[in-house]
Amino acid sequence: MRQPLPLLLIGLWAVGAAAQGDPIEQRQNYRTPAGPVYTAPEITPEKARELTRGQAVLTLLKVTEISPAIADSLVNPYPDTFLTLPALASIDVESATKLSRHRGHLRLWGIKSLTPEVAAALVASPGLSLQVTGVRDISPDVARALAGGKRQKLELGLPNLPTDIAEALAAFPGRLLRFPRLESLSLDAAAALAKHRGSLDLGPARISPEVAEALLTHDGPLGLTAVTKLEPGVGEILTRHRHQVWLAVEELDSVALAHKLFSNSNSNPYTGFGIRNLKTLSPDVAAVFAAQRQGAVFEQLTSLTPAAAAALSKHEGHLYLDKLASLSPELARALTDRARSATLAGVWGVTLRGVEALDTPEAVEVAKALASTSAPVDLPNLRRVSAAAIAELRKKPTIKLPAEHELTVVD
Repeated sequence: MRQPLPLLLIGLWAVGAAAQGDPIEQRQNYRTPAGPVYTAPEITPEKARELTRGQAVLTLLKVTEISPAIADSLVNPYPDTFLTLPALASIDVESATKLSRHRGHLRLWGIKSLTPEVAAALVASPGLSLQVTGVRDISPDVARALAGGKRQKLELGLPNLPTDIAEALAAFPGRLLRFPRLESLSLDAAAALAKHRGSLDLGPARISPEVAEALLTHDGPLGLTAVTKLEPGVGEILTRHRHQVWLAVEELDSVALAHKLFSNSNSNPYTGFGIRNLKTLSPDVAAVFAAQRQGAVFEQLTSLTPAAAAALSKHEGHLYLDKLASLSPELARALTDRARSATLAGVWGVTLRGVEALDTPEAVEVAKALASTSAPVDLPNLRRVSAAAIAELRKKPTIKLPAEHELTVVD
């Protein structure tokens, strides 16, 4: 079983990780991290104070308006906290000023527009992130107000970034600027934004090689965390960035970029980010990953050749493959022929969450292959298996199978 992440890292993943489908909709899941959800459309200051007391995570799912008194009651003085108001469509200056004293993540996804006064009020007090991803357009005055604030992270839903807005936001002194809806970035805007001194996450923006070159001057980590496929040439340019690069692409065809993403110097709060969305893995890229020491959870990998599996099996750590559903005997053998741990008793294991059935004509040979190799194998989601295949699997004590009542054994 995977170890649970600390609350802060869960939050970082939730607001930063790319997802399948619409990345921003997946990221804006009020259930991540889990916590109390208040579902009534209205709330009193007393109820707000009661809900906030002792809670690190709170969502007011349907509350569309708050008063200064309610805002004051919702404030949590601890940084590792989440306050989410997804239905709040607008807020006045006094309420925004009081709400800004919330020290953790302030997720106001329903707000569609900002005035300079409200923007300044929302960032008036120190805190972690302010997320106003429903805001699709801002004026230079609003950009300057946000950039002059005291939040550590700022997340805006702008699909486009004019040069004057980029210039204003580049002055933001916090640790992270994130644009989870950004569609593209001009060369002039990229040059302006590159002056920001913290981390930049451009979300799904499709950038040209010329823009990638301009961003190399950025003195901090750079992310394209909702881009599934880079434009030709962009990956090679990003390998020259002297800081961390955060990507979640579906395919890596550059060994140089793989070295960049998987290197220890590129480690960041989104550990494993470079592999999370990979759907396929070449032998060369698998070998690069195997040489690194970081998390090995492949959440979307659906295709793997025996050659790539053999390279991946040399990784010194447990391998989790969540979507790999089909195994040939050659692939099963290559993937589970693991190296012996230098620090632990035994051999590095493999968890195959995607394997739900072993009942094809090849199933017995696959089972024999899994049973013939040294690695412990976990098949937690196996539900249908042939009698001959399960007999082979049971010959190896370190193959972990579901409980008997969860299995359907067929002839």
